[in-house]
Amino acid sequence: MKKLMISSQESLRLVSCSDIIFCKSDNCYTSIFLDNGEELVVCKSLKKISQELDSLLFIRVNQSYLINKDFIKIIDKRNKFIELVSSQRIPFTKTIAELLSLIFANFEI
Repeated sequence: MKKLMISSQESLRLVSCSDIIFCKSDNCYTSIFLDNGEELVVCKSLKKISQELDSLLFIRVNQSYLINKDFIKIIDKRNKFIELVSSQRIPFTKTIAELLSLIFANFEI
C-alpha cells in the first residue's frame, strides 16, 4: 500500500493512501482529511500531493479538491456534487462528471 510522507515542524509522518478521504487546497497549503477524523495541514500544493498519491485511487474533481474514490457515497449528477461517506459534499466540474461516469460505468456491487 502506497504511503504519503507528511512533514511538520515537529515530526515526519507516514499516512496510508487508503486512510485519506480527501484533500483540500488553500493556496500553497493543503488540508488532508483522514478516515479517523483527523485533519493534517501540509505546506504542499494539491498538485504536488496528487503526484505522490495513488492515481488509481484518487481523482481531482475540481481545482481545490482531490478525493479518494473508495469514500464516495453519492454522485449527484444534477447538482454536480459528490457526497463522501463522511458527509462532506464536494462540487465537481462538467468535465469530471463525464470522467466519473466512465470510471463507475463498470462498477459492480
